[in-house]
Amino acid sequence: MPDYHIFGGVLRSVLEFPELAEAASGTPTWWLTKRDEAPSRAGLELLGTAEVTPAASVSLSQAADGLQVAFDDTGLFAVSADGCHITWTPPRQPDMDAVRRDILGRVFAVSLHQQGVVTLHGSAVDLDGQAIAFLAPKYHGKSTTAAALVDSGATLLADDIVAVTTDGSPRVLPSVPTILLWQDSAARVAQEAVPLREDDGVRKLQVRWRENHRTPARTTPLAAIYLLAPLPPDGPQEARREELPAVLATVALLGQTKIGSMLGVKGRARVLHQLGDVTAHAPVFRLQIPRDFGRLEELTGTIWSWHQPDRPRRPTREPSRHGE
Repeated sequence: MPDYHIFGGVLRSVLEFPELAEAASGTPTWWLTKRDEAPSRAGLELLGTAEVTPAASVSLSQAADGLQVAFDDTGLFAVSADGCHITWTPPRQPDMDAVRRDILGRVFAVSLHQQGVVTLHGSAVDLDGQAIAFLAPKYHGKSTTAAALVDSGATLLADDIVAVTTDGSPRVLPSVPTILLWQDSAARVAQEAVPLREDDGVRKLQVRWRENHRTPARTTPLAAIYLLAPLPPDGPQEARREELPAVLATVALLGQTKIGSMLGVKGRARVLHQLGDVTAHAPVFRLQIPRDFGRLEELTGTIWSWHQPDRPRRPTREPSRHGE
């Protein structure tokens, strides 16, 4: 079975993951295996459910030996109590792209939860040794903002899942080294990236940077979390941030967790406590940004100035096609 770098560790997997960098050696942190017969669902305690797509949902249940994550379309995943072992029972003729997305998304979020790591729904970059996270609902620009910063010299840490350790000063674990962007966003903010696969028929592109300079096992200290909000069209148009009080920040982050709605009362209480530890060490800001591609360089320059004020800015480039 191949080994891959993921979340600062090594995944030994029965499935191939072209999204991940292969690991040449090392003791696995996680094992992903497959079985044809589903484990018993007798005695399960349903913790919660969530919508994956309008046509598919997912449920999380407590079992005697761990947790079970059941998707309508991609099968059942049993996650051990220590989070290290993931066993997949597939449905008939699964969509393997969807299977990989679910594993690298909610299934790993459950595994990391078992290991005491909190997972937030967003994107994160490394600005010269400082991790900056961007959280928001869909269509608010978190991936676009992160990609624009990578194109300006940052390093991509995470897209979709921002995994944050909570034992001491919080750190961000390196996630999947790709980012999913709408076609128009990719053309403007990922000029030095290449698509993971060539497919002109898709509305979104999964891209990666040839020179991301990311150390697969390195974790990065969390410097700030930004909750993105679009600027009102009739107000001032420069990016502005406002730091949230710790209690308000903690509650706001709870609504941005990857699996918080599925964890049940006890699980959500545990996550709320973890988030309190995060906000005690890292500031959380409400960041208003202009929804204007033409002002992305201004936005990235502002964010760099907040965290690395002495760093020289890179020259502006004209939009280009991927791979050119």
